[in-house]
Amino acid sequence: VRVGRDKEVTIETNRKLWFLWINYEGEWDADIITNPNIVKHLENLDDNYLIFCVLHGQYKTNLFLMEKEELIKRLKSL
Repeated sequence: VRVGRDKEVTIETNRKLWFLWINYEGEWDADIITNPNIVKHLENLDDNYLIFCVLHGQYKTNLFLMEKEELIKRLKSL
C-alpha cells in the first residue's frame, strides 16, 4: 500500500483504474473510474471509509491510499 503518494496516480490519463473503499467494520465496495456515478458513490461515503486506488502497472499492481476530497475534486475535473 502506497501512503501519501496519491498524486502519483494518473487519474487524468488512465481509464482503467479501480477504486476500492472499505470501512472499519469490513464493509466494502469497488467501482471503476469510467462509471459515471463514481463521484456520487464517493461523496456518499462517511469518514469511516478508506479509499484505495488499484493501479495495474506493467510489472506489478500498486494499491494507493487516496485522500477523499482531493480524489473527488480530480474526478470532477475530468
